[in-house]
Amino acid sequence: MTFEELGFFFASPELDDTQKQAITDTAVCVSFQGPLRGRLVVTVCAGLLPVLTANMLGQDVIPNMAQQYDALGELANVICGNLLPNIACPEALFNVHAPEVLTSNHEGITSYGPSTATAQVGLDIGRADLLLFLFEGEGSEGRC
Repeated sequence: MTFEELGFFFASPELDDTQKQAITDTAVCVSFQGPLRGRLVVTVCAGLLPVLTANMLGQDVIPNMAQQYDALGELANVICGNLLPNIACPEALFNVHAPEVLTSNHEGITSYGPSTATAQVGLDIGRADLLLFLFEGEGSEGRC
Protein backbone atom coordinates (compact mmCIF):
# COMPACT_ATOMS: atom_id res chain seq x y z
CA MET A 1 0.00 0.00 0.00
CA THR A 2 2.84 2.43 0.71
CA PHE A 3 3.99 2.43 -2.92
CA GLU A 4 0.41 3.13 -3.97
CA GLU A 5 -0.21 5.86 -1.40
CA LEU A 6 3.09 7.72 -1.70
CA GLY A 7 4.31 6.95 -5.20
CA PHE A 8 1.07 6.26 -7.09
CA PHE A 9 2.43 2.91 -8.26
CA PHE A 10 0.20 -0.12 -8.12
CA ALA A 11 1.75 -3.36 -6.99
CA SER A 12 1.41 -6.39 -9.25
CA PRO A 13 -0.15 -9.48 -7.67
CA GLU A 14 2.74 -11.46 -9.20
CA LEU A 15 6.02 -10.43 -10.78
CA ASP A 16 6.08 -10.65 -14.57
CA ASP A 17 9.25 -11.69 -16.43
CA THR A 18 10.39 -8.09 -16.94
CA GLN A 19 10.00 -7.32 -13.24
CA LYS A 20 11.77 -10.54 -12.22
CA GLN A 21 14.76 -9.74 -14.45
CA ALA A 22 14.99 -6.06 -13.51
CA ILE A 23 18.25 -5.13 -11.82
CA THR A 24 17.91 -3.20 -8.58
CA ASP A 25 20.55 -0.47 -8.49
CA THR A 26 19.61 1.95 -5.74
CA ALA A 27 19.24 1.04 -2.08
CA VAL A 28 18.53 2.74 1.21
CA CYS A 29 18.80 1.34 4.71
CA VAL A 30 16.81 2.30 7.80
CA SER A 31 18.18 1.05 11.14
CA PHE A 32 16.02 0.73 14.23
CA GLN A 33 16.40 -0.11 17.90
CA GLY A 34 13.84 -0.95 20.55
CA PRO A 35 12.23 -4.25 21.54
CA LEU A 36 13.73 -5.47 18.24
CA ARG A 37 16.96 -4.26 16.68
CA GLY A 38 17.83 -4.38 13.02
CA ARG A 39 17.47 -2.68 9.68
CA LEU A 40 15.22 -2.53 6.66
CA VAL A 41 16.82 -2.27 3.23
CA VAL A 42 14.73 -1.11 0.26
CA THR A 43 16.16 -1.45 -3.26
CA VAL A 44 14.58 -0.30 -6.52
CA CYS A 45 15.24 -0.71 -10.25
CA ALA A 46 16.86 1.97 -12.37
CA GLY A 47 13.83 3.35 -14.17
CA LEU A 48 11.60 3.29 -11.13
CA LEU A 49 13.25 5.83 -8.83
CA PRO A 50 12.93 9.01 -10.98
CA VAL A 51 9.26 8.30 -11.73
CA LEU A 52 8.52 7.36 -8.12
CA THR A 53 10.11 10.60 -6.90
CA ALA A 54 8.33 12.77 -9.46
CA ASN A 55 5.03 11.17 -8.43
CA MET A 56 5.75 11.73 -4.73
CA LEU A 57 6.66 15.38 -5.35
CA GLY A 58 3.87 16.01 -7.86
CA GLN A 59 6.36 17.10 -10.52
CA ASP A 60 6.40 16.60 -14.27
CA VAL A 61 10.20 16.91 -14.53
CA ILE A 62 12.74 14.34 -13.39
CA PRO A 63 13.94 15.31 -9.90
CA ASN A 64 17.66 15.53 -9.15
CA MET A 65 19.48 12.60 -7.52
CA ALA A 66 19.41 14.15 -4.04
CA GLN A 67 15.62 14.40 -4.26
CA GLN A 68 15.42 10.83 -5.55
CA TYR A 69 17.49 9.51 -2.64
CA ASP A 70 15.39 11.54 -0.18
CA ALA A 71 12.17 10.16 -1.65
CA LEU A 72 13.40 6.57 -1.44
CA GLY A 73 14.53 7.21 2.13
CA GLU A 74 11.11 8.60 3.04
CA LEU A 75 9.44 5.58 1.47
CA ALA A 76 11.71 3.25 3.47
CA ASN A 77 10.97 5.21 6.66
CA VAL A 78 7.22 4.87 6.14
CA ILE A 79 7.47 1.15 5.36
CA CYS A 80 9.64 0.61 8.44
CA GLY A 81 7.28 2.63 10.62
CA ASN A 82 4.32 0.57 9.42
CA LEU A 83 6.18 -2.73 9.76
CA LEU A 84 7.60 -2.47 13.27
CA PRO A 85 4.31 -2.37 15.24
CA ASN A 86 3.18 -5.44 13.29
CA ILE A 87 6.24 -7.54 14.10
CA ALA A 88 6.76 -6.33 17.69
CA CYS A 89 3.62 -4.96 19.33
CA PRO A 90 1.51 -1.87 18.60
CA GLU A 91 2.62 -0.13 21.81
CA ALA A 92 6.35 -0.74 21.30
CA LEU A 93 8.61 2.30 21.02
CA PHE A 94 11.46 2.29 18.53
CA ASN A 95 14.33 4.62 17.72
CA VAL A 96 14.29 4.74 13.91
CA HIS A 97 17.47 6.23 12.45
CA ALA A 98 17.63 8.44 9.37
CA PRO A 99 17.77 6.49 6.10
CA GLU A 100 21.21 5.96 4.58
CA VAL A 101 21.83 5.57 0.85
CA LEU A 102 23.92 2.50 0.08
CA THR A 103 26.48 2.52 -2.71
CA SER A 104 25.53 1.45 -6.22
CA ASN A 105 26.93 -2.03 -5.63
CA HIS A 106 24.90 -2.29 -2.40
CA GLU A 107 28.11 -2.32 -0.39
CA GLY A 108 27.54 -3.80 3.01
CA ILE A 109 24.26 -5.62 2.46
CA THR A 110 25.99 -8.97 2.18
CA SER A 111 27.83 -8.27 5.44
CA TYR A 112 24.50 -8.06 7.28
CA GLY A 113 24.13 -11.84 7.06
CA PRO A 114 20.99 -13.58 5.88
CA SER A 115 17.84 -11.50 5.89
CA THR A 116 15.11 -12.42 8.36
CA ALA A 117 12.41 -11.73 5.78
CA THR A 118 12.27 -10.52 2.17
CA ALA A 119 9.57 -9.30 -0.16
CA GLN A 120 9.57 -8.35 -3.82
CA VAL A 121 7.02 -5.86 -5.10
CA GLY A 122 6.31 -5.62 -8.82
CA LEU A 123 5.71 -1.99 -9.76
CA ASP A 124 4.68 -0.97 -13.27
CA ILE A 125 8.12 -0.58 -14.86
CA GLY A 126 10.25 -2.49 -12.40
CA ARG A 127 10.57 -3.98 -8.96
CA ALA A 128 11.36 -3.07 -5.38
CA ASP A 129 13.00 -5.52 -2.98
CA LEU A 130 12.55 -5.22 0.77
CA LEU A 131 14.96 -7.01 3.09
CA LEU A 132 14.46 -7.11 6.85
CA PHE A 133 17.42 -7.92 9.10
CA LEU A 134 16.89 -8.55 12.83
CA PHE A 135 19.80 -8.82 15.27
CA GLU A 136 20.16 -10.31 18.72
CA GLY A 137 22.12 -8.90 21.64
CA GLU A 138 23.75 -5.54 22.17
CA GLY A 139 26.22 -3.80 19.90
CA SER A 140 26.52 -1.49 16.94
CA GLU A 141 25.58 -3.97 14.22
CA GLY A 142 22.05 -2.56 14.10
CA ARG A 143 23.28 0.55 12.25
CA CYS A 144 23.66 0.64 8.47
